[in-house]
Amino acid sequence: MHYAVLKIKLFQRWGRIEDLEEAIEKGKHAMAETREEHKAYTERLNNLGIMLESRYMRTGNMEDLEEAIRVARQTVDVTPKDHPDLAAWLNNLGSKLVRRYERTGKMGDLEEAIRVARQAVDVTPEGYPHLAGFLNNLGIKLRSRYERMGKMEDLEEAIRVVRQAVDATPEDHPDLAALLNTLGNILGSRYERTEKIEDLEEAIRVARRAIGRLNNLGNKLDLEEAIRVARRAIGVTPEDHPDLAGRLNNLGIQLESRYEHTEKMEDLEEAIRVARQAVDVTPEDHLDLAGFLNNLGIKLGSRYERMGNMEDLEEAIRVTHYAWKCENATPFIRIRASTQAIRLLQMKAISMLPYYVVSHFSGLATTACSLALQTGKGPEAALEVLEQGRGVILSILMDDRSDTSELKAAYPLLCAQYESLCLEVNKSTKDIMDDRIRRSASASRREAIAKLEQCFHKGLTAKQMQSCSAEGSVIVVNVTDLRSDAIIVTADASSKAQDWVNQDLTAPLKNGNNKAYCQFLLWLWHGCVRPVLDELQLYAQPSADNLPRVWWIGTGIASSFPFHSAGDISNRPKESTCYRIISSYTPTFKALRYAQDRARTTTLSRRDSWKPVVVTMPKTPSAGDLPGTTAESSEVIAAMGLSLSKGLPMEHPNVASTLVQLQKCNIAHFACHGVSDPDDPSRSGLILQTVGTDTEEPRQDILSAEIAYLSACSTAQNRVVRLSDEVLHVVSGFQIAGFRHVVGCLWPSDDSVCIDVAKLFYSELFRNGTARYNDRAVALALHKAVVKVRESDNYCKRPLRWAQYVHFGA
Repeated sequence: MHYAVLKIKLFQRWGRIEDLEEAIEKGKHAMAETREEHKAYTERLNNLGIMLESRYMRTGNMEDLEEAIRVARQTVDVTPKDHPDLAAWLNNLGSKLVRRYERTGKMGDLEEAIRVARQAVDVTPEGYPHLAGFLNNLGIKLRSRYERMGKMEDLEEAIRVVRQAVDATPEDHPDLAALLNTLGNILGSRYERTEKIEDLEEAIRVARRAIGRLNNLGNKLDLEEAIRVARRAIGVTPEDHPDLAGRLNNLGIQLESRYEHTEKMEDLEEAIRVARQAVDVTPEDHLDLAGFLNNLGIKLGSRYERMGNMEDLEEAIRVTHYAWKCENATPFIRIRASTQAIRLLQMKAISMLPYYVVSHFSGLATTACSLALQTGKGPEAALEVLEQGRGVILSILMDDRSDTSELKAAYPLLCAQYESLCLEVNKSTKDIMDDRIRRSASASRREAIAKLEQCFHKGLTAKQMQSCSAEGSVIVVNVTDLRSDAIIVTADASSKAQDWVNQDLTAPLKNGNNKAYCQFLLWLWHGCVRPVLDELQLYAQPSADNLPRVWWIGTGIASSFPFHSAGDISNRPKESTCYRIISSYTPTFKALRYAQDRARTTTLSRRDSWKPVVVTMPKTPSAGDLPGTTAESSEVIAAMGLSLSKGLPMEHPNVASTLVQLQKCNIAHFACHGVSDPDDPSRSGLILQTVGTDTEEPRQDILSAEIAYLSACSTAQNRVVRLSDEVLHVVSGFQIAGFRHVVGCLWPSDDSVCIDVAKLFYSELFRNGTARYNDRAVALALHKAVVKVRESDNYCKRPLRWAQYVHFGA
């Protein structure tokens, strides 16, 4: 046996398989000649087990591992209970069982490994030199069971025994760093589970203690040394060695870490290459294959985010999905892989939205937002994915009307292509989604659009969204089947998300039952609005003039919620939104920024320089009469301080004549029927004398547009469920045309209330005829008008008459 031991040492030094083969042959021969009662019997048996395990690690042959386990179990069985080496033999048996568990995933092996590891600790006296190692091994096995079963008691015991190992190890011991590393990793696992900051802080402390060097340069040097050692380890590892995959995987992780530090693409390229090699040399039934696949997917995802190559994203999705399907992997690894796959699929789906029928993806962005919050990505990431995936068509149309002077200066040729393509983009929703258009699009056109998107059509970042809240907070209420959240964005603080919103949110019924709707508004107040306003410390003020502004963005079923009208309208009049804030709405952050940008280029004029257009349709083709519109127009004109004259108001105009007047006006009031098309939102609009929609009319930008008041039915309602994320309604259409303030309705109202609200709105707006009005004045005017009607004896208990009036814009 002595000769066999020498041969195994030669194998460990030089890696020659023939030395290992001869060591095993000599070892078996020695055992055949050794009687059980021989004092060296257990030691020789243990050595044979180590040799067989070494050959398994070299060749991956399961027969060697099975025999190694049989020999190790026999060694334990024949060793007396008081033998000083029993603990070491138990520890060795546990290690071999774990190797088989890692290969096959059978829980029985892990359970037995933990049992014998405990026995090894139990039979080891205090102060024994190897006790710390036995404790550490037990902790590692317990953590493995935690990762498989998710039981906190395993994690807690793992921390306890590894901490004992650390405490029992002298400061100058060469194994202390490894023990501290194990403790830090397990504490990190507990932090991931409990999110207790003390676990994270202790994990950082012990990791720093293990490294021994605290500054960033030291950490970087550690990484450089780790990469050098990993390369050397791979260089001396034979191609058929079972540890080659793990060593390649570790090198890939270290190269990726260096890429994150230096952002050098060569590090990421090599990380992907070695990660792919790790996958290629791993057997399909190996426990670690899923982890290697997931690591490859993460690296491919990083390269996609850096370079934008769809092939990387496609491969990343494939390998992470494959990782999820690896049944031998632990649930934690498979869940981690599935989470990564979902993130990659979100990236792919969102990036493809402008090129496919967006109606097929209804709810994708809102669900992606919920998933981002659910998986701990944070409110900034959730907002960005929500903003990128909602209002895609709206965003394109706004970009087409944005100021391109900077773009022209930087990319004159590209901008020329861009302006020619805008003629195609400015078609109806059906045209945008028509498959024939996509089939006829040439490769050069797609390439031009791709280049344009890189420099112009970009989603807003979280920081850009925060800049939109300079004049007041923006509150996003995201409601999906997964969860309901309110995300608050303020100018001087990071975005915050909270599961404030009641989980039982459902769309309200507006069937004429005011009593039921009062209950809905009360429930909306307690379930969503009040907790958010309390968080912002926005409380009731004695005067509306002092109220702060807030913009609302609702998603999913919340896209039509009247947050501005929420509250208790029975006995506690101050327990309502309208007594705490001035509410406005915006389809998306980009729409708000679009309105704010236009506000910076124009200033609301004095009354004597205003050019209003008042359009009325007392009689409408194919629709009911609206006799109240005549009285409404008279009240509106009088409130403006003007008098009836030729062309004011415009009665029964057609589309063409109205467009001509809109080009000259800065305020437009429409008192007519509106229609929300349930199939094609681009056919929604205001019904004028012309029957139907004149699709040949150009989509013109109203250059002097400031205020549009749409006293018509359901102008802020989107009835196309499959396009709920697109926020396409008549109000957003007027925003695209250039009106930076639009007043609309979520549902129809009756003539008398229409007249009252319009009269009060313009009376407030034109109260100081010589003053220059700011954007706040428009929102405040509607706010005061609706509150006045709300507080009247006729309508205080009838919210279906006044709760539908909303302000969109800057």
